[in-house]
Amino acid sequence: MTLDEMLALLPDNTTGEISPADLRAIVSDLYDAAHTTGDSYAYKWSTSGGAPNTGYVTMDQPWQTFATTLRISETTSDGLALGFGVLDGAVAARIWLSTAAGAKLTATVTGPSVDQGPYRDVPISVQSIVGNQPANNSAVTVSIAVVT
Repeated sequence: MTLDEMLALLPDNTTGEISPADLRAIVSDLYDAAHTTGDSYAYKWSTSGGAPNTGYVTMDQPWQTFATTLRISETTSDGLALGFGVLDGAVAARIWLSTAAGAKLTATVTGPSVDQGPYRDVPISVQSIVGNQPANNSAVTVSIAVVT
């Protein structure tokens, strides 16, 4: 929630019209922001939906709102070994997949990742998709934010 969205939930309080639900939403988002860490990683997109090769990311239903699993190589396309401890131990986590062309997929992580050897299956709930699925082998940025 942005600052403007938070302030919109707090009308001029001379009449006491701030609802408990609005106040709870604001406090929760402020708490999450104070306890959130995140980073972005370079990957390539695979349209196959199967086990990703090293440096690739895909989903069980690629670029679909009904996808339930993000399949992500434990090694990024630029050779960085990605650790999953923080993600798996998070209170809450969110993942964004984005492309240089402006396509973006936002998902909430719904549980700990499952080690599949060279890659992980991360259970997700897709929240939104903007733009078309990236072409096979396209560069994709994977951004992960966790609340600890």
